[in-house]
Amino acid sequence: MNESQRLASQLDRALNGGAWHGPSWREVLEGLTREEAMRRPIPAAHTIAEIVVHAATWHDVVRRRLLGDVQQVADDEDWKAAVLPDETAWSAAVARLLATGNGLKQEIEHFPAERLVEKRPNVDDTWFGLIVGELQHVLYHAGQVGILKKAGNSS
Repeated sequence: MNESQRLASQLDRALNGGAWHGPSWREVLEGLTREEAMRRPIPAAHTIAEIVVHAATWHDVVRRRLLGDVQQVADDEDWKAAVLPDETAWSAAVARLLATGNGLKQEIEHFPAERLVEKRPNVDDTWFGLIVGELQHVLYHAGQVGILKKAGNSS
């Protein structure tokens, strides 16, 4: 297993389970309803639904960057509104999170390991830094969802 494959495996654990840190995205979102996801139990915090949409966006942004895209992310793309009128839309948002995560995992898995230490175009970072940063990002937000889920159940 090369370093790219190890990084992809870590993302897979964060998304689907088996990680040391605790519940994966799949586990933390399991059984969560649209109503629960749209609640704002902490007034100044994002909702679970907003975080899910944001995380899916960043899976896709990082995947596109690995493929050579250098466009910056606009504020309205970074934190898109979570427009989820019904359970079907909520289920689709969760499915998109997992699908974009899987697409990113596959891209990381096939990224040439020898290129991980290369400097990325137009930024002061390497490809390894981008991938590890996204792993940190996805785990941070999964933890937020877990806390919001608990806070929502206590109110």
